[in-house]
Amino acid sequence: MLTLNSSEWQVVLRDVNTTSEMMRRYYRIVKESMRAMSGYMVKMQSWPGKKMLAKHIWLDAAHADWLRSRALELRYPRVDVDEDSDRHLIRVLEKLPTAGSDVIFLTYLYEVIKPALLQSFQTYLSESDPLDDAPSHVYLNRIVPELQLELAEYQSILKQSQSGILLKLAPSVEAKSFIAGVISACGGIEGPDQEPLSDAHQAYLTQPDYELPSEGAREPAWEPAIMQVPPRKPNNEVEERVWIAIDHANEVWASETPAALIWTYKGMPWSLYFNAARWCYDEMRHAMMGEQRLASMGFRIGIDYPMVPDHWRTYYTERGLKGLLLLLHGLEQKGPLNKAAKKVTLAEQNDLEGSQDCDYDWADESGHISFGLAWIKALFPHHSKEQIMAETQEIVGNWSAWIQRYHQEGLHQYDVFMERIEERATAYMHK
Repeated sequence: MLTLNSSEWQVVLRDVNTTSEMMRRYYRIVKESMRAMSGYMVKMQSWPGKKMLAKHIWLDAAHADWLRSRALELRYPRVDVDEDSDRHLIRVLEKLPTAGSDVIFLTYLYEVIKPALLQSFQTYLSESDPLDDAPSHVYLNRIVPELQLELAEYQSILKQSQSGILLKLAPSVEAKSFIAGVISACGGIEGPDQEPLSDAHQAYLTQPDYELPSEGAREPAWEPAIMQVPPRKPNNEVEERVWIAIDHANEVWASETPAALIWTYKGMPWSLYFNAARWCYDEMRHAMMGEQRLASMGFRIGIDYPMVPDHWRTYYTERGLKGLLLLLHGLEQKGPLNKAAKKVTLAEQNDLEGSQDCDYDWADESGHISFGLAWIKALFPHHSKEQIMAETQEIVGNWSAWIQRYHQEGLHQYDVFMERIEERATAYMHK
């Protein structure tokens, strides 16, 4: 590496191998941070934090894809970009979800790792040859403003006053110092990769691996709930809108499922992670559609209607993540037809905003079907098409039977929500 200076510019001359190694390390940091975010998102109790992570998982997957592409362009196919060449760095990043709280996890990512990446990207742009290395400049100039957006959104939720989990808490100085030290000890953002040698760093790396919780976490201040499906059909058009919005709001479980896939299955083809990240954000967008619609009608999230990971609670322990994947895929196969019908119904009621929600949901789910099928083929390589269809139909049927039984036997514990829903729906009709 050689630095050339003039009165107007400075260029750090790097050969192709050096540049490709830097792009590979950038890629691994963004990819493995994204995987850590995906794993912790399931555990995240903070509702603003959970929504933010889902969006940033998708953005980071796009950033990782650009960095991966650039590393491969720079003669890197001769050594696969996805192999564990930066294994010490990867070990550090895989431990991130072991953080003891939402605040500490967000501190690791948004107070240390992402700012360090941003600084390195900006330095790279200011020093590298803008002609010889022009494609790197194009990719990084796309990434930098989105990374700045992520950090701004993080600062925004820190300022929010939220009941239950408060993200107003100051980031831990000790947490910032510790994780910055561990990353520096393994070679930092730019490498080269090296093994941390201090006892404190080794203790961090040898602690038990992070394991997903048995169900997605929710704000502790929210009312406890068994299920999200109301125990009766809607009695009028306003209630029908509320029922649809409650179903939308509770698609959080469907966001957590592809996030869990990204975390749980290491070493899968990059395309699976890339599409699962989009899937994760799409499903969270659907949940936010429901939250927004209900808020506009005067409903308080988690108080006037349930927010519950009932799919996870019912199937994860018994059938595992693969079972949840089959359930989600089976339900989404019916999604486009169901959402298309709801789009028409709401349009006929002159609820154009609700109709638009269902229209975009329908568009998203058409793509999710292919994402789900790709994951199923990867995780069930020896299953025939008939076996996959049969198992999917079985688990969807079991889910429908579970809802029906809980309604018929009065196990739904929905009474407190029904009282509030009926009261607020009536008040909305008489506005």
